[in-house]
Amino acid sequence: MRLVSDQARRRKARLIGADTPANLRAMPPGLVDDVVEFDVHDPAAARAWSARRIGSGLSVDAVLTFREKCVEPVAAIADELGLAGNHPEVARTIRTKDLCREALRDAGFRQPRCEAVADEAAARRFLAETAPGPWIVKPRDGLGSAGVSLVDRPVQLAGAISRLTPGVPFLVETYVPGAEFSAEGVLVGGEPMVLALTGKRTGDRFVETAHRIPAALDETTAGSARSEVARALRAVGVTRGVFHVEFWVHEGVVTLGEIHARPGGDFIHAMVEHTRPGLELYGMLLDDLLGEPAGSVPERTAAAGADFLILPAGRVNTVHGWDEVLADPALLAADLAVRPGDRIGPVWDSGDRHGVLVVGAASSQEVDASLRRLRDRLRIDVGES
Repeated sequence: MRLVSDQARRRKARLIGADTPANLRAMPPGLVDDVVEFDVHDPAAARAWSARRIGSGLSVDAVLTFREKCVEPVAAIADELGLAGNHPEVARTIRTKDLCREALRDAGFRQPRCEAVADEAAARRFLAETAPGPWIVKPRDGLGSAGVSLVDRPVQLAGAISRLTPGVPFLVETYVPGAEFSAEGVLVGGEPMVLALTGKRTGDRFVETAHRIPAALDETTAGSARSEVARALRAVGVTRGVFHVEFWVHEGVVTLGEIHARPGGDFIHAMVEHTRPGLELYGMLLDDLLGEPAGSVPERTAAAGADFLILPAGRVNTVHGWDEVLADPALLAADLAVRPGDRIGPVWDSGDRHGVLVVGAASSQEVDASLRRLRDRLRIDVGES
């Protein structure tokens, strides 16, 4: 939000912050010029707010978001007010994982087999049709790896389903092997511009534990990934916004994962900007939405990385070295989610991670060295609960 605010103000834009009352109360002062309250996660509520604005004298020239659950509402606002934005049906498609898979498959992209099912019986039929597995079970529109399970054998299916919201249809799909990556960029004049490829490490239940920019890919594979991502965005109809597109690479072959019309989380947006000094990611988006000419894009001259803290379950006894971490010149961002006395449980999804360290440096090797140095300085003792 600070980046959006700073880059908007450099363009003399007046900002209206829309959110729920609780989130607006928690917003630091000075980031926006005015606020409006409605359920920003509900496309119907967003459209109703927009309809009330017509003829009210409040002029809105552009609408944007950096949050996954606001992608459909933003499309609804743009559609209602006649502003630059993605079509609401496109936003719905990319937010609904099986619909996105179907759209990509219809456009000729390699995709895992995937089916939305209502119950365990239907899921078991899918497993039988696609044996021997493994399979992925997950929500249709989730985020942060919440509710995602790997099922190696049909006997594990019931346990995977128990992690999902009861009574809500869910997805079962065939497992895609390979290393995980994502592409970060922005659409300018309707054309995708890939600004970075991010390498990832994942832990249990596919929770992401590290990011690196640039990704450790050979130039041929990296070029193929950029091409596939740009072609996929065009194929599903995404025309506006910052994008974050996930993909796997196995034996040199790129398979696309989820498509998001918002920036990557986990400070990826800040890492992208650091690797291209002078880049304003949200500024580029604002210029495009407002019809301003696109400026030149700075070359990538640096590297960045993030490591997440995953601690054992138990009681946090002591934390040492955090002030030293915060004073390190390589640090771009950091957060520590635990304090002495806290009782912490297992990490089931991204929201359960215990902290993050984000650094920038001249090279990938220096990024790794900086993160090792910071992790060595930070000492967290966790005992039994």
